[in-house]
Amino acid sequence: MFILFSAGLTLDEAVAQSVSFFIAGYDTMASTVSFVTYLLALHPEIQNRTFEEIREVLQEKKGELTYEALQEMKYLDNVICESMRLYPAVPRLERTATADCTLGDTGIKIHKGMVIIIPTYALHKDPKLFEDPEKFDPDRFLPEERAKRDPYSYIPFGDGPRYCLGMKYALMQVKVCIVCVVANFKILRCPETKVM
Repeated sequence: MFILFSAGLTLDEAVAQSVSFFIAGYDTMASTVSFVTYLLALHPEIQNRTFEEIREVLQEKKGELTYEALQEMKYLDNVICESMRLYPAVPRLERTATADCTLGDTGIKIHKGMVIIIPTYALHKDPKLFEDPEKFDPDRFLPEERAKRDPYSYIPFGDGPRYCLGMKYALMQVKVCIVCVVANFKILRCPETKVM
């Protein structure tokens, strides 16, 4: 709270900012976990590969789910990233221009105070950026595949100085949830499962 007060915020503003961190993190994390489990149910081969990685890492760590164990689960990272690409918890980002500017040599002018909307949902499904964009393919987040893409083609948490402050915390929560579910249960489709 000291940081918030030293930034010149009133007590009400500081409380509002603190509450917004919890609210923003709750819905987005819950929807991400839901979409990851949904996609794993639709793709049993990917679920099996995820299970095997989790099993191997936990076996190596004598069953302890530690921070280090989670860091070793690289395929799980890819599964979560691909899920957030297909179903971003925040389908668009909004930013307000703080100064007048022109976009490169395009002649497009952005004026101070103008609201810029970045449609992450559309960006993440652009076939120019992601081949076969509707396909669930966690391998598109392997390091060598990421290196082929513009870093701004995948921004589920935004980027730059205004990116999501809770990104690492949210990803850790999602990983813990998915590990606990996949390590102990097989996720299956039921006849009522609708394929989106």
